[in-house]
Amino acid sequence: MKKLFIVGIAALLLVVFTVPAMAKVKMGGIIFTDFYYLNRDSNNAQRYGVTSATDPTSYNVTAIQLPSITRLYGRWTNEDNVGMYIEFGVGQTGGGTDNSNDDGVTLRHAYGWWDVNPAFQIMAGKSTTPFSPLSPSQLMGTRSGSVNIIGVGYGNFYAGRFTQVRGTFKFGKIGRVAIALVDPNGKLSIGSDPVTPITLGTNNTKIPRIDVGVPLYFGPVSVYPSFCYQYQSYDGTQTPAGAQVDNNVTSWIGSLGAKAGFGGFGIAVEGNIGQNWANMRGLFGASPSANFSIGNSAPISGAVLDQANTIQNADVWAYWVDLSYKFGVVTPHLLWGQQRAKNVWAGTSDDVQITTRMVGVSIPIDLAKGFRIRPEFMWYDDGETDSANPATGTKTDFGSYGLYGVQFQITF
Repeated sequence: MKKLFIVGIAALLLVVFTVPAMAKVKMGGIIFTDFYYLNRDSNNAQRYGVTSATDPTSYNVTAIQLPSITRLYGRWTNEDNVGMYIEFGVGQTGGGTDNSNDDGVTLRHAYGWWDVNPAFQIMAGKSTTPFSPLSPSQLMGTRSGSVNIIGVGYGNFYAGRFTQVRGTFKFGKIGRVAIALVDPNGKLSIGSDPVTPITLGTNNTKIPRIDVGVPLYFGPVSVYPSFCYQYQSYDGTQTPAGAQVDNNVTSWIGSLGAKAGFGGFGIAVEGNIGQNWANMRGLFGASPSANFSIGNSAPISGAVLDQANTIQNADVWAYWVDLSYKFGVVTPHLLWGQQRAKNVWAGTSDDVQITTRMVGVSIPIDLAKGFRIRPEFMWYDDGETDSANPATGTKTDFGSYGLYGVQFQITF
């Protein structure tokens, strides 16, 4: 990956010095440094594996980290309305406070586009999709061990950065329609960890994932309806006992977001609802409502097999609210959100659901051009299972934790 990073930078420099005079090139970057205190209660510390069952004490640690949201980018356009964008992430790419390796490199974006005319654009490559485009202003703790970034796991679904082909149709200044055909293959993921699919057969998916976004602009108010759909099929899907089972999994999410600004006051909200989120690639956290195993490695937010080897779909919903007020160089944000997943315990017909929540404040302060600090004080409730695990006869309380500190941001 380091070699890829070096090659990418060399390619960007080559573009800078060889493009025709009519072309435009821009390079930039952002460095994020997290400095925080993390406090987990005993149940939560056990949940994230930072203490043992024989010593169930709380977990308290101070961390100074360079997460891989730190980035370097290059943008190029020419006189024929063709352009490309490449962005690399650098820093700690995984783990938590016990992993100080901060020299990782990741490819965040690599895509190009052609503005065919003022009303239509074709895009191809790796980037975000047009689905669920808004995020709350929460940025500290990406590598805390619980993926604390933009509220994922506690109210926000981030559609992810994946390879796609997209068409965007603009209709005046009021809005546009973006339709993306997204690669439906690869490992399923929640947060940064791979998740075992409920199906063990050969992937035979023929239909791309479809993401649609229709942002609408009405003066100081913007509305963001969007939808994504994925249908996966597998050949030869069997349970460990060898019985043939249903081998088709349908995942979908409907999203509605809005943001508005009136003077110094701002508000942003978004809600998502759907089924089998864990069977789609995306980022919606490492909280129990996202990836707690309900048996046979099946996460609660993904499809699971019941006692009759029939697929039971996970019902998931999430929302967040971000209120802000700007005065001078300071813009405090009041944040809260909630996420809930409902399913059945694997191999049974017994219902189970988990609800996770967040609340806190984030206060970006611009001290100089290109230099910003962001004090952030967040509290996270990881909830509990609302019913007993049939295998153990007990419920599980996942506890809570707090993240308190400041993020340094340098932009060029």
